[in-house]
Amino acid sequence: MTKIITENFKTETTHSLFDSLASDNYYVMASTSLSATEFDQESTITNTQFDKRDFQKRVIFANRVTQDNARYMFFEKPWLRGTVYDEYDDTKDIEQLNMYVTVQEDQSEDFMVLKCLNNNNATASDEVPGSVDAKNYRIVTTQDGYVWQYMFTVKGADAQLYRTANSLPLPLFTENGGGYGDPDVVTNAKEDISRIEIESTPIGQFNQYLFGAATSQADSSSVQTIQSKATSTSGVREITVSTTALTGRGLYVQPNAYRNMYLRHNTSGKLYDVIASETIQNNLKLTVRTGDTTDSFTPDSNGAIQCQLVIKILVSNSTLGFNTSVTPKLSFTCKAYGVLDQNGTLKQIAFESRGENYKTATAQVVYPPLLKSSVLASGQQTILRAVVSPKGGHGSDPISELAMSRLSVVTNFSGQNIETPKANTYTVVGLVKNPLISDASGSSTIPTNNLANHRIDNRLNILVQGDATAKISADNYIEQYIKTIDLRLAVQGQSYTIVDSGNMSTQDFTNIGAADSNIGTVFTLNSNIANLDGSKIAQVAYVVDKVDVNDADYDYNIEVISARVHQVHSHVNNVHLVTTPANTDGNTKISLVDYYGNFQHKFQKGIFYIKEKESSTISINNETAHTINYGEYEVYSGDLLHFIDFAPITREAEKTEKIKFTFDF
Repeated sequence: MTKIITENFKTETTHSLFDSLASDNYYVMASTSLSATEFDQESTITNTQFDKRDFQKRVIFANRVTQDNARYMFFEKPWLRGTVYDEYDDTKDIEQLNMYVTVQEDQSEDFMVLKCLNNNNATASDEVPGSVDAKNYRIVTTQDGYVWQYMFTVKGADAQLYRTANSLPLPLFTENGGGYGDPDVVTNAKEDISRIEIESTPIGQFNQYLFGAATSQADSSSVQTIQSKATSTSGVREITVSTTALTGRGLYVQPNAYRNMYLRHNTSGKLYDVIASETIQNNLKLTVRTGDTTDSFTPDSNGAIQCQLVIKILVSNSTLGFNTSVTPKLSFTCKAYGVLDQNGTLKQIAFESRGENYKTATAQVVYPPLLKSSVLASGQQTILRAVVSPKGGHGSDPISELAMSRLSVVTNFSGQNIETPKANTYTVVGLVKNPLISDASGSSTIPTNNLANHRIDNRLNILVQGDATAKISADNYIEQYIKTIDLRLAVQGQSYTIVDSGNMSTQDFTNIGAADSNIGTVFTLNSNIANLDGSKIAQVAYVVDKVDVNDADYDYNIEVISARVHQVHSHVNNVHLVTTPANTDGNTKISLVDYYGNFQHKFQKGIFYIKEKESSTISINNETAHTINYGEYEVYSGDLLHFIDFAPITREAEKTEKIKFTFDF
């Protein structure tokens, strides 16, 4: 039993992630501030619950990413002279084909992407496909006989932003509702006959259908018109052409020997059915169904009209041929002809038109009457196979056609953004789906569309009065001592944080000075505590002075919480908490990281103590927190999809780091 996961499943998985960038909220988050020495000492991250939670606990800052920050990716494959490229084939696994190339013309920063439709009977590609034919659905034919389908162009700016070591981004366009690739190619794409493969053919089978010099595939079917005149039948003309047999070889002279062939007009490329033929001396009088064509077959002042007498290839009707409301049906059917070499061997199948709306197709040679008899007698028929384009036509769905199962998400961490730190380091970056974000009131919320470019400074920012830069510096540690007590023991006028709301209602807390009953709510107790119902119980916490945790009488209702200093901002405006160097009488903002741990409490207003190192037992200074602003990201929330660690990157105001995640499904 064979099990196959198609490329559609892989690309659908990629589609799902891309679509999810619009329907869900994704943030690229920077985490973990370490020095180079600390980084070398700590083990690298692993796919464990511990390391994933540690990442989410230590988030420093973040950028939201949307579909505007993402691109489908495909492998870069520069065109190489002398390579035999694989043809597109609907019977082969496209993931296994070396079928498309990326071309940079001259010094251009743009990448043109083309797909091989015909490799000229598996010969080497010797001419780089360059300028694009704006006709024929943008198919490019080069002098080496290759046929290329132009797909799209990756602009240099997109390449610079999203390009990886081996892949390029798929372009987005906005015309007519938007899509991927090139809008002109997508608009003109049709489900046509991509190629007709000659699976087998006898050598020289058509050696009595060679005209003129017959020195190559280009002239082995050449004839010149001598006369053209109308007949009594509308749309039918008698066209006399000159023919010269190849040296050493004769031509048929029997009546209707060339019936069922095509007369091809070299200027327009149109094919006309030969319904009768008659040999007159060295010329052929052909009865041709020309319809209401504008092509001229009458010699003019420039001489004879160049034509070809070619082998007709019959291709089955397209699916539009079954739709009675579509007229004329034949306009949707592929028209093809055989190209002979100088020996009369069928070498390739060429097209007047490739048709449209094909899901499946067959192709066969239409033999002229005299040749058909001998072919049937020998049993050596030419076998053809029609190769149908992919669903929608070449270029309509480059994601599926190039089997794109890669997606890149890119964002920039720039010091030009006020929310992005301008000092210290980060060593881990991750992609988090649907994190909870706290609004201005501290309540959890889900970001809305107006937060499409949302950035987060997730550090704990403490404001102290005056210039404290002499007391504290980056990579110091601070600690705070917080005691939990029953609400009944609280003192009027003291600031407290709700630890356990017990059996008290929101109204109960409102009456005593709190905004609500949520755990973590900070409030100043008022005199209404005396009127509180005696059955009400709750627990609150407040900041106390430093105590010796090793003292035998240590009060275990006091918890020591700590954090690492990430950045110290001097001369900070008290209102906006932004750096204003001209404000020499301003305050100091201290940005902290690693402020979550196995703590019951969060940092609160009040006294805190400064240590040189985390392991230090002696405080070097103390300060008082007058304002506290927590980061917006709610620790541990959201799904961590991917994260990576690296040597510490130092943030600076004038630096920008491009962060790129590439997912390969």
